[in-house]
Amino acid sequence: MRNKTLIFPFFLLIFTLLAFTATTHAQSIKARMAARLPTIDAMKNSGIVGENNQGLLEYRSAKKPHQNIVAAENQDRQRVYAAIAHKIGTSPAMVGQRRARKLAEIGAKGQWFQSPAGKWYRK
Repeated sequence: MRNKTLIFPFFLLIFTLLAFTATTHAQSIKARMAARLPTIDAMKNSGIVGENNQGLLEYRSAKKPHQNIVAAENQDRQRVYAAIAHKIGTSPAMVGQRRARKLAEIGAKGQWFQSPAGKWYRK
């Protein structure tokens, strides 16, 4: 009987730890993305990078400064898309495509975006 009374608290502890880890991980991603935002905005405003139709940053020029920042941003975006996809029961690709459409809607004038058909345009 003692084992049965320990099972519920054990699973409750595991669930709590998993929820805490997921929340902490999400906060960490959010903080990293916020820290990169000024550099990314500057690169988008100068036309060095654009938003592709998968919801990821893509270089638009032969110059490729800050490759580590672009790669880290795309990795974090992919993690976020995967988490959202898991939560709503769809694919990360679909989440990225939806986000790409939203980014194109709200993006600043002069920035580059890729249409769903793959054609680049400047807003």
